Amino acid sequence: MKRLHVLAHRAAPAWIFFLVVWLPGIALAAEGAAHEEPGIINLNITILIQAINLLILVLLLSKFLFKPLTRFLADRSEGIAKSLDEAKTAREAVAKAHEEYQARIRETQKEAAAIREQVRHEGEAERQRMLQASREEAQSLVASAKAEIEAETRRAKASLREEAVGLALGAAERLLRRSVSTEDQKRLADQYVRDLESKN
Repeated sequence: MKRLHVLAHRAAPAWIFFLVVWLPGIALAAEGAAHEEPGIINLNITILIQAINLLILVLLLSKFLFKPLTRFLADRSEGIAKSLDEAKTAREAVAKAHEEYQARIRETQKEAAAIREQVRHEGEAERQRMLQASREEAQSLVASAKAEIEAETRRAKASLREEAVGLALGAAERLLRRSVSTEDQKRLADQYVRDLESKN
């Protein structure tokens, strides 16, 4: 719109010149035609004035209308070509950015899958380690319980032996008191203790 406004300002002198030079020429031609004899072609001064006026008009239109108009159209065409180039460049940049974005998404997905796999692998390793530790602890507890049971069994057997020895000695002592002398009692007790010691 601004270019049309500039074009109108440039064409204004041409119109003024047209009104100043062309219209008087037309008036002179009309006045001269009144005195001429009729014919197909009359060669006189009016034709020369009209030819000069036409030439001046063509020159003025060329200078003030055609050249600015062609320059305006060329500028406009250049602007459109430049806009199309910029749009193409922007489209290519957007396509490139989109491709980079897609590549980043794919890379991020690969990294996430690798991290998930690593976490799963580490979780499985930790689970196996905990199972192994639990098995070892259970085996240790079983072994400890067995050892404790065996120790307790030995203590119980020893205690029972002592009780049995005590009871046997007491019973033997009572029997021997009734029928055996003190010397026989001592000898029997020693032999019984030796027999028990040899069994253990």
